[in-house]
Amino acid sequence: MATATEPATLRVPNADAPFDLTSDLYSRMVEAGLIPRDRRVYLRGGKLYEKIAKTKAHGSIGAAITWAITRRLPNTWSLWPESTIVLDAINAPLPDFAVIRSGELMGRANPERDPGPHDVALIIEIAVISLRDDLTTALELYARAGIPAYWVVDVPSRRILAHGEPRIVEGRGEYARVETYRSGDTLPLLLDGVEAICVPFDELLR
Repeated sequence: MATATEPATLRVPNADAPFDLTSDLYSRMVEAGLIPRDRRVYLRGGKLYEKIAKTKAHGSIGAAITWAITRRLPNTWSLWPESTIVLDAINAPLPDFAVIRSGELMGRANPERDPGPHDVALIIEIAVISLRDDLTTALELYARAGIPAYWVVDVPSRRILAHGEPRIVEGRGEYARVETYRSGDTLPLLLDGVEAICVPFDELLR
């Protein structure tokens, strides 16, 4: 004998779900010109953000960082100013500076990819008015991605906070070590786990 069955219930979502961009889609949008070339737009948590305008201090210190670090790096490493770093599937920030392994990426007219965490020795953010974000949201993302060193140039307080030993604790990224550098100090930088260069604080922030 046939048995009656209840019709299948069609589940309809209560509301539209947000559509998060991926790092790959973001990259393709940039390459296709869908994001204006003159806008400093980056991807965080699957959403697009635009960086705030640079202050005079930010520009001045950025130039000092370029001069102080570039001339000390070995040929196998290079300083990348404000270029995309793909941390994971939904995060592709534009840090103020990154020290990148030169090899397969530098000088290419058509590079196959953006740098990822395994290419990066150091990320630097200049904090004139962005210190809270640089020490919370940005720090968590960089640590979770395993970026080995993260320097925050705290301009108002005339100090540099150097973070190292990234780790994940209860699902969140953090750095196990943070050291504060001030005028007269020298900041060491490890490349592939070996101390390769030392940068005088007073060449970065005066």
